Amino acid sequence: MRKIIEKIITLIITLLIIIIFLATVYFCLDVFGIVNVPEKYSIANLLYSQFEKMVQGINTEEIISVGDINTEKIIVREDENNNDDKDLSNVQNPLDELKNSQITNNNDYSTTSINSNRFYYSQLNEYGKKLYDRLYEHKEELKTGTYTVDYGLEFNDILQEEEGEQILKDALDSAINSLILDNPDIFYVDISRMYLLTNITQKVFSTTYKVSIGGHGNSYLEENFQSTEEVNTAINDVQNIKNEIINKVRNLDEVKQIEFVHDYLIDNTEYDLNAGATIYNAYGSLIDKRAVCEGYAKAFKYILDDLEIPCIIVCGTGTNSANLTESHAWNYVFVKGKWYAVDVTWDDPIISGFLPGGLPDNVRYANFLKGSNEFFGNHVEDEFLLGNVRLLYPEISVEDY
Repeated sequence: MRKIIEKIITLIITLLIIIIFLATVYFCLDVFGIVNVPEKYSIANLLYSQFEKMVQGINTEEIISVGDINTEKIIVREDENNNDDKDLSNVQNPLDELKNSQITNNNDYSTTSINSNRFYYSQLNEYGKKLYDRLYEHKEELKTGTYTVDYGLEFNDILQEEEGEQILKDALDSAINSLILDNPDIFYVDISRMYLLTNITQKVFSTTYKVSIGGHGNSYLEENFQSTEEVNTAINDVQNIKNEIINKVRNLDEVKQIEFVHDYLIDNTEYDLNAGATIYNAYGSLIDKRAVCEGYAKAFKYILDDLEIPCIIVCGTGTNSANLTESHAWNYVFVKGKWYAVDVTWDDPIISGFLPGGLPDNVRYANFLKGSNEFFGNHVEDEFLLGNVRLLYPEISVEDY
């Protein structure tokens, strides 16, 4: 009997040692962050702190927002002298290694090999692409204005580095601007109302970072839209206009299609700086019939994308006949093996008085399918448009089409 009791005691002691050993190992793995233990099962739960860092990274001093790009100073044309809008930020410290890698990889932006629907995306670094991809995957959910795009521990490694936070901010700036410029159909999101949220968990010997993007409890829809239903209605309205245009040009050749879209926007859109938030997107141009240069350019790309004509939005500066140089936006289109510039906004000048027969052709097509010899006389590309990413624009034809 005594031996049985001794065996039982020995067994109990052995089990206790094993349990203590396993608990110690589990505790150490948890405390040192070797394994990611769910909070409710974490023994070390009382030994770490957790807090959330919120960055309105899309609208901080360090980052250019789409709002900054959208909000342009007016290119003053004949009989127009309004300069009330914001200037584009000057960006320092470009990621030269990105440019070098692009050159090393021999990316050819002068041919049709470029995907104009992913033109800006193609120039992002790996972090920017991850941010862009997840936002694009959830663009349907973004219609709610409250959906939070969760990245989990996707950026934990980079945030462990000394400059990781700044690298991620730069990547976010570039990614979200690229998303809007590549996809003018996402006109319902006001990304100046979106936040980069970083949930930081600090344990005794480790720190982990979980990242998400959202409105932090507030809607990030453009102020004209209050619900998913209103967004879907707006999308349908814009698509109906686009489909009407496409049906009219379906049997035309490529150049005539481009010309028709160019003329449609000139005839149906009025340049208006004070018509509300939609002046910077395709909805403003096609539905509200009021836009500034960004709205013209986005509407032009929006329609040409469906016609499968390569088209990108370009931002920079323009110098008008009054010798005033200010922020501006236009398009490049790929026609018969070459890229050409189209500036729909400047082909729709504000002119006082009635013109019998409408605009003369030398005004209406002054910036239509232009080559660099003429176009760059008063247009300059902004190669630092996307924050710290240096852009490589397509090389446009020297001569006009």
